[in-house]
Amino acid sequence: MDTPRAPYTGERLADETALYWTPPAGVHRGYVDGRYGQQHYRIAQPLAATGRVPLVIFHQSPSSGRVYEGLLAILGKGRLVIAPDTPGFGDSDPPPGPPAIADYAAAMGDFLDAMGLDKVDLFGDHTGAKIAGELAQQRPWQVRRIAFNACPVYSDEEMKVMQGHLAEEKPQARTEDGAHLKHAWASMKSTYSPDVPLAQFDRDFTETLRAGELGWYGHNAAFAYSHAENLPKLEQPILVICPDDGLWPSTQRARDYLRNGRLTEKPEWKMGAVSFHTQGLADTLREFLDAPDGTGPSQAAPKPAPAKPAVARRAVRRRFVETSKGAVHVRMAEGGKPGSVPLFIFHMSPRSTHYLEGLIVALGHNRTVIAVDTPGFGESFKPVERPQIGDFAEAMAATITAMGYAQVDVLGDHTGTKTAVELVNRYPQRVRRIVMNTAAVYSPEEKKDWQNRMGPIEVEDDGGHIAAVWERYHRLNRGRMPADQIKLRFYETMRAGPCAWWGPKAAQDFHMDAVLPTVKHPVFLFTSTEDSLLEPTRRAAKLMPHCRYRELEGVGSSPLETHATTVAPLIDAFLDEKMDARP
Repeated sequence: MDTPRAPYTGERLADETALYWTPPAGVHRGYVDGRYGQQHYRIAQPLAATGRVPLVIFHQSPSSGRVYEGLLAILGKGRLVIAPDTPGFGDSDPPPGPPAIADYAAAMGDFLDAMGLDKVDLFGDHTGAKIAGELAQQRPWQVRRIAFNACPVYSDEEMKVMQGHLAEEKPQARTEDGAHLKHAWASMKSTYSPDVPLAQFDRDFTETLRAGELGWYGHNAAFAYSHAENLPKLEQPILVICPDDGLWPSTQRARDYLRNGRLTEKPEWKMGAVSFHTQGLADTLREFLDAPDGTGPSQAAPKPAPAKPAVARRAVRRRFVETSKGAVHVRMAEGGKPGSVPLFIFHMSPRSTHYLEGLIVALGHNRTVIAVDTPGFGESFKPVERPQIGDFAEAMAATITAMGYAQVDVLGDHTGTKTAVELVNRYPQRVRRIVMNTAAVYSPEEKKDWQNRMGPIEVEDDGGHIAAVWERYHRLNRGRMPADQIKLRFYETMRAGPCAWWGPKAAQDFHMDAVLPTVKHPVFLFTSTEDSLLEPTRRAAKLMPHCRYRELEGVGSSPLETHATTVAPLIDAFLDEKMDARP
């Protein structure tokens, strides 16, 4: 993992890129109901019980458990290892306001209960180290050993520097040219070893963007929590790993505050070492965790944890579905009328189902609604080779099968429309009715124009690729949609990483004009008069023998996202209308 390899080629993920953008074998993902909503985690475990105490890993902020996938794959061969996303980061629901470290720790305590863990070891990285230390005080009977990666005891001068970094993280005016992103990229990259592959750094930086405007919550809590005050209260055996990641002098001071611990220096490890020096980190942790106990359970009195707040259960739930193709991520609302046919929604690209949450809620009153992240997008598995629409359709069919449905209705949005059409083409008996938001049939000139725009996002060493995507989304959507929706589109594109262009390219390669005339199912096709694909959609409407077509005015260019309550009744009326399933 320490040796740079070939760059991304476009049609297939190079080994190095796949290493950082696709989960290793044996690493799985899931959700539990947590203190603030759903809490996301990654997990790896051996095939047979080993008797070792499970290890729970807390990430730094702003980041997620994604950076520990390699570590989970290695350590998971010998023990149960779990990396939850801190509330508000990764895929975990956020707290209602800025939390303290005690709040994060209490949430992790709830997580341990939800996972049924009686005794655990903890590994915390930066902010995660403070969460681990606080959790060990709140639950001394449950935490056996603790390892920290960086454990800074700040001087007054150092704390002023940290507070300055925090001020830069808080919401502020962003430049439309993306200059603020290039600045953040350069600042973070200066703490990494120059040997770290660009693919790893690109992934790590992208993870810092996911919390959006709440990204400062983690450091806000961390800088208000003192290791000097709390380390002496810990009776458990402690290992402090001291990397040269910008906190070397302050972590060295932690040595003087350990009651039952030791510090090991790793001057060759910089920021990002958890992914770059993964084997070395795994060996260090294994040596510490597998050493003879020598001490009994901590006898310290538990530190009171903050009371659990009342949090309403969200209407949209998330889960992973293990299919024959891979792990597929869905958002869903279960319920509706008894006997109603479930509705599967396929999103546009490069997006995920995140933008469809309002529509899921609006439609979920009448039926079970499942929106599926297309492979390569959102949280679904990433293919190694560039897929075609047929591959997307097969993944959707596998998801429908894995969820136990014999027949469903489908709704496609842009690229998702083509996926829906091909699903019907391959498995006509599995689909009852089809709803489409745009169904573009291009002229040769239009097709050539779109194909000229296709290509991978080439990662640039100075972060210019990220700034360019930010600038492009603002230039194209300024005045057409709210700023927060523009940001969401940007984040979801960057989240797709090297696969971002695969969805649009698959859509362009699909011969819609050849397939639409074969569709015999009832179809409701609509589009906005503001959609750039209005004319190609008009052509498509004429090719389907059982199509009801409607053009909507005043709903913007993305009605499923911005006008869900307007389009939902139209969709409901079509799906609920009494007619033969297939004429």
